[in-house]
Amino acid sequence: MSTRASAHPEVALTDIPPPPNYPPSVGPRQAPEVTVVLQTEVMPEPARWDWTWLQLGRNTKCLAISVVTAPMWAACLGDVRAEQHGSGAWFMAGTTFCLALWLDNRRKGFLTRVLVWTTALGACLALPVFTALVTLLTGSRS
Repeated sequence: MSTRASAHPEVALTDIPPPPNYPPSVGPRQAPEVTVVLQTEVMPEPARWDWTWLQLGRNTKCLAISVVTAPMWAACLGDVRAEQHGSGAWFMAGTTFCLALWLDNRRKGFLTRVLVWTTALGACLALPVFTALVTLLTGSRS
């Protein structure tokens, strides 16, 4: 017989402790519930070109009214251009146009849109807008 002790004593596997008793909030996670919704209706495809921002009906009505009022504003700008100087008329036209645009943006009313069209058409009637635009784009004064 040998006097040496065994290096691997036999361990009984029946000494497994019971599982831990977790509180319900800390316990193992349960599998989430998955809900699948299938939509069988085909949604109509939106229009590719949306032109509603132009407001054609509203702008046409405002333009029709401003055809009557714009010559009065053009006469005023023409008087300023004749008696003062062209730059004064340009400043007056630009300032009133910017003010009309600002008011139209703030109030979005029918009369403010008429005012925008009146200032724009009046400036086109009294001042050389297209000549100034060509000069601005090309740099040529001839």
